[in-house]
Amino acid sequence: MSDQTWRIYALKYNQKLHYTLPAHLLHEDGQMMVFQAVQGGQIDHQTRGMQFPIQRRSDMIFFRNRWYNVYRNYRHADPTLLDHIYCNIGLPPVISDLTVAFVDLDLDVQLWPDGRWEVLDADEFDAHAAEMHYPDDVRRIARQVVHDILALWDRREYPFNV
Repeated sequence: MSDQTWRIYALKYNQKLHYTLPAHLLHEDGQMMVFQAVQGGQIDHQTRGMQFPIQRRSDMIFFRNRWYNVYRNYRHADPTLLDHIYCNIGLPPVISDLTVAFVDLDLDVQLWPDGRWEVLDADEFDAHAAEMHYPDDVRRIARQVVHDILALWDRREYPFNV
């Protein structure tokens, strides 16, 4: 694990800051970067106007060319046991100078180790797509990515091989 602290920035489509959090780089190759949220750090949630302490292990996977990222969130009581996986649908990240920034398109997928899954915030996606004028191709790709994630989940392919 790198001792350098990176910052993860989630932006809205209109480029307003949604949230930011500190993370340490665990792994990097040409296709993806894997981070771990800094325990004891703070999530600065601009949209909610609040700060939240990072109280449990969360490994975050950012693919350089995919329209989603993956947060593997572990149990408070046992940080070796996966609680759930949260996928943010968004534009591929921009990575530079110890920062990862991505545009969160307000469409999410949550997955549980027992096989359950749920698509979240579809209404928010539709509202923000209209309000912020997401282009048709962005809307189409975001919806397709939900299907891509669920297909990977069904086959338990990385990063859903839990």
